[in-house]
Amino acid sequence: MFIEINPHDETPIYTQLMYQIKKNIVLYGDSLEKDLPSVRSLASDLGINMHTVNKAYNRLVEEGVLSKSKRGYFIQEQSSLIQHENVKEAMLEKLTQIQIDADIYGVSEQTISEWLESIKIQMKEEVEK
Repeated sequence: MFIEINPHDETPIYTQLMYQIKKNIVLYGDSLEKDLPSVRSLASDLGINMHTVNKAYNRLVEEGVLSKSKRGYFIQEQSSLIQHENVKEAMLEKLTQIQIDADIYGVSEQTISEWLESIKIQMKEEVEK
């Protein structure tokens, strides 16, 4: 799993970590190990605090992206993700923010669709690298 954290970014590190884990799941799907590195190991590898990793992992558990067991954290099967009640709520919140920004900046639905398609293409190209 490739994770890149920018300590100078205004986005909290735990949020960056959550995004990076989700991105890896989307990009590499079934080829990823289902078991994630331990909190201690990942914190050490990234040079960040263990509590930050723990917060990101636990938030992803709340969203249904990860599960926690006695052995550690692991990636949920995608089929069970869609059924998780927090998924719809979280996505609707993000989409609402995007819609508000689109309205404020005068971005059309057509442009948003084009941007989404462009993002899909970029992600596909990133996987193929």
